[in-house]
Amino acid sequence: MTAEATRYHPRHAPLVWGVCALQVVLIAAPFFISAILPVVCVLTLVSAVALFGSITLSVLYLCFVAAVVPSWFYADYLLLPLDFKFYEGLFALVMGMACLTHLSEGRWNWRRHTALDRPICALLALVVLSCVLGLIYGQSVSQMLRDARYPLYYALFFAVTWFFDVRRFATFLYLFVVIAAIVGIEYLVEFFLFVNTDIAGGFVRVARLEGIVLPMGILMIAAILSFEPRVYKRAWACVAMLPIGLALILTVGRSMWISLFVGLIALGGLVALDKRASGRRVSRFVVVSAIPLLLLTMGYVFQQQTRTAFSDVARDRVTQSTEAITGRLLPYGKALEKIRQHPLLGGGHGQTVTFLSTFPMTEVITVGSVDNVYLTIGMRMGLIGIAAFLWVYVTALRCAYRLFQRSAHARTRLFCAAFIAIYSALLVHGLADATLFVNRLIFIHATFLGLVARLFAKEKNHA
Repeated sequence: MTAEATRYHPRHAPLVWGVCALQVVLIAAPFFISAILPVVCVLTLVSAVALFGSITLSVLYLCFVAAVVPSWFYADYLLLPLDFKFYEGLFALVMGMACLTHLSEGRWNWRRHTALDRPICALLALVVLSCVLGLIYGQSVSQMLRDARYPLYYALFFAVTWFFDVRRFATFLYLFVVIAAIVGIEYLVEFFLFVNTDIAGGFVRVARLEGIVLPMGILMIAAILSFEPRVYKRAWACVAMLPIGLALILTVGRSMWISLFVGLIALGGLVALDKRASGRRVSRFVVVSAIPLLLLTMGYVFQQQTRTAFSDVARDRVTQSTEAITGRLLPYGKALEKIRQHPLLGGGHGQTVTFLSTFPMTEVITVGSVDNVYLTIGMRMGLIGIAAFLWVYVTALRCAYRLFQRSAHARTRLFCAAFIAIYSALLVHGLADATLFVNRLIFIHATFLGLVARLFAKEKNHA
């Protein structure tokens, strides 16, 4: 690649053809062994390139792979020894590279101080303490390992604050929109695989843990349409909104819809309080208000074209959800009983609740978490754990708001607006879901937190 074009000679043609043939063989040959093998090979090679390129690229790649690859694919084809997940291996490599880079610089002190260092350290320390308490209380070790691995992903925050090129924060912003669009396309493909559109009224609800990026993506797009000055970026966001919005509709997720409206309200409040609105306040209000109307229009057109009974399913879930609500209240009550037994520090990781579920079928279920992030944390880490968790996100929201009001840079203000809208929504969504504490999307949350902390520290130093 560094050679000059004039140095090419016809005698090099066999070498070029040989390299091309080798590439074709490497790509095509695995198909004769297994249909899935080429995908695994390509994913492995791309992972190697990303991991050994730079820590910035590695973090971006980790967030991308953790969100867009479905859970079943990890379980069936990318399971590492000792039941480690593929993305956990990537995470270990990223953190190992960060540690080696830190040591190679000869610095044992704290590299960069941010406003979120202490909250994140407190949260991680409480996770470790809760594991010790779990051993003392005799909790299942296997359950403990399953539960504790996810909150420890917040350690990625330090790789971001130490080594992530903060100038690439806008890249992460738009990468997340791409992630949400890919997940949306996966939802649409899954929907059409199970629904025969030739039969009127057919509908299959699509729901996976990756679905939470759909309302996050819509809120990100709303922020882009409101605060992005470049027209082509806004046009690109409008295109991405189509698969994201349709997939969000197909989830028929009540808590997702509620959290989306909360995020839009937060974004509208931010527009109202913006000290640098410069006459664009009304147009931004129009954009934020138009998002729900656009989603309803997309849902109506989609239903008319596919003849699926989306509106009927949505109406049933909103108006006839007594059994579903009761099914959630039962584990909530059990979790509260666990919290009452150990109110301050909780019962440790590995804590489980057992209850009789009546929806969608009657069965006895034992789970290590409930569909509420606050009750899940309280059950494992007590009221102090809930306080540490809220300390992290409330501090981050305050930093993002102060940075939004202070900064004169459009991209920084856009990032802060998106962060405030998304995490205001997710903190409310946590009342019906534990996604901020129990799955692999924590890599994305940790990166968001790290970038907000870095940007706020940078602005503070300049001031």
